Amino acid sequence: MAFDYKKEYKEFYMPKNKPSIVDIPKMNYIAVRGKGNPNEENGDYQNTIGLLYGVA
Repeated sequence: MAFDYKKEYKEFYMPKNKPSIVDIPKMNYIAVRGKGNPNEENGDYQNTIGLLYGVA
């Protein structure tokens, strides 16, 4: 069974109406780091985001 982050970490995904400081536990994640124009057709950014969606 897949881990349901929204269920297990409700305080992060369903925040209260009042702002507060929360401690986020260590987690593994995938990120895109770089530079460039995100609106450039077939640019590095768009290609990388496409790959990210493919593995997410």
